[in-house]
Amino acid sequence: MEQNQKRSAGSQFVIRPASFDEAGLFYAMTPEEDQRLGCIGHVRMDFGHRGKEFWHTWWPRGPEELNGPEFKAELQEVVDKLRTGVLKDLASMTKYCWDYGGEVGNWPTNYGYIVETENYRYCLRCNPVPGDYQAYLTAFDLRVQRQNLAEQPVVIGRVTYAGGEQVEYTDAEAYHLAAPGGCRTAGLR
Repeated sequence: MEQNQKRSAGSQFVIRPASFDEAGLFYAMTPEEDQRLGCIGHVRMDFGHRGKEFWHTWWPRGPEELNGPEFKAELQEVVDKLRTGVLKDLASMTKYCWDYGGEVGNWPTNYGYIVETENYRYCLRCNPVPGDYQAYLTAFDLRVQRQNLAEQPVVIGRVTYAGGEQVEYTDAEAYHLAAPGGCRTAGLR
């Protein structure tokens, strides 16, 4: 097992901290970017006011045909497995984030983890803070993503200047250097 990767016992799923180049996958994108990346949707989760409950809502973001039975079954498996560790409760999430890192963007309370299977990529953004939604699990269809990304690069960030000019970046380092005040003010949502 590589450093900073964790495989759950008896599981084919490996969860790993996001790299700097993947940070843009953890925040809302335009519908065009969602389509190009094969986004299916995301599950928004929180642990209730005592940190031990599990509330969740599904938000579709892509074509309905991607949200088929194969995907739904695998999503359930992935969420069930994550609920034995990082998504067990707020205390477990907090400890997991402290132990494994994976900060995404310039927000020290947001951590990103990726689970990839043969056909899907799941991007788990954790916000281990009471009183807010603590996690978002965004799902992408890798078959669609591979096909579309072969045609054009991914926009990982966009800077909008006061005069209305927008610049899109496909290189994470260039984006991070160009973003005024870092990613916090650079249009990532």
